[in-house]
Amino acid sequence: MPGIGGITIATNLLANSVSLNLNRNQGLLQTAVTRLSSGLRINTAADDPSGLAIATRLVAQSQGFDQGALNVQDANNAANVAEGALQTETDILQRIRNLAVEASSDITSNTDKLSLQGEVTQLLLEINRISQNTNFNGQALLDGSHEGFTPQVNFAAVVNSNSVLAQPLAPGQNNLLVASVTFFGTNNSSLDGTLELQVAQLTATQQGVIFSFLSTATNGYAVVCVATVNAAGSAITFAWDGVTVTSGISIGTSDVGVTSYVKVTQYVTAASNPNNPAFTVQSGAQQGAVISIGIGATNTQTLRISNINVAGSIGSGSGTAAAEDAIGQIDYALNTLLSQRSLIGAVIVRLNEDENNNNIASTNLTASSSNIRDLNVAQETTEFTKLQILVQVGTSVLAQSNVNAQSVLGLFR
Repeated sequence: MPGIGGITIATNLLANSVSLNLNRNQGLLQTAVTRLSSGLRINTAADDPSGLAIATRLVAQSQGFDQGALNVQDANNAANVAEGALQTETDILQRIRNLAVEASSDITSNTDKLSLQGEVTQLLLEINRISQNTNFNGQALLDGSHEGFTPQVNFAAVVNSNSVLAQPLAPGQNNLLVASVTFFGTNNSSLDGTLELQVAQLTATQQGVIFSFLSTATNGYAVVCVATVNAAGSAITFAWDGVTVTSGISIGTSDVGVTSYVKVTQYVTAASNPNNPAFTVQSGAQQGAVISIGIGATNTQTLRISNINVAGSIGSGSGTAAAEDAIGQIDYALNTLLSQRSLIGAVIVRLNEDENNNNIASTNLTASSSNIRDLNVAQETTEFTKLQILVQVGTSVLAQSNVNAQSVLGLFR
């Protein structure tokens, strides 16, 4: 404060000093009012430049996690829609399998088999309809348009046999040891169907095995070879579509008429499917925080059941060969669907965990931002009350300072 040198009227030093403090307190009071009315300690960059920058970035990340959680919820809902459709397809396949089992009995007449096939045909059409029309928010789910990468499926051969044929017997016993059938060949075999092994009386004294193949793709039935066995336990080997089939065999007259089946599924190469990329879900707040969800097509073609005909091969080879093939093919399709459902179930579990993580991150980031930006109301209320008093006192003192200058008039009396 400048020293008081005497009474002056040109400059009211007292009023100027009071006005300076009053203006300062009014500015602070305005800031306090703004903070109390907004609930924020930082309302402009001038309040806390670095604090505003840090808090704003934290808010942006928090809101990003909130939106990521919403994206995950949408993806979760889409996955549940797909899972529901696959459940329906699974039920349909189980029904088709029951029909194939019924048609595999010679007791079932040809007319009945044709009736069974009529239902099978309608069920196959329904599988295609479900695969084509299942969608979420306009995005197709089961038509393969979002299949993404598909792994390699190796060539496989599964022996289907009754308990008698599968019994491992001592040397010299007359039985067909179908359980010893093994396949050797290239992994790119195009085979897809059922190999039928029938024990037959080839001559008056010679028994043998008729190897026949039913193609799933064409329903074509053809005898691959007829093999005879001269010594107990000797092996039959023959080449078939690039695959070598070897069977350890010991048969006799008691085995004539016995039939067993080997289900064969073809090799499928791995594919990246660049034209049918997997769904990409932005699940987090940062760039690249994504989840990829690939859902393969589940129509009759991709399940390899489009040519199922439980009434086929009538009058050509075994009367139940096509129905037997259908059983194995439906088993393959069921395994494919169940694998798809298992994958989707795992994705749903992952999405639930991701959503939970997003919610936790958002809560913690919001708390961090709150610590920086939010107002301590109790402290600011105390400051507001103090400033109100100072402004009121300053206003009163300023009025008195202006009156003091009038004391000069007393000198003229």
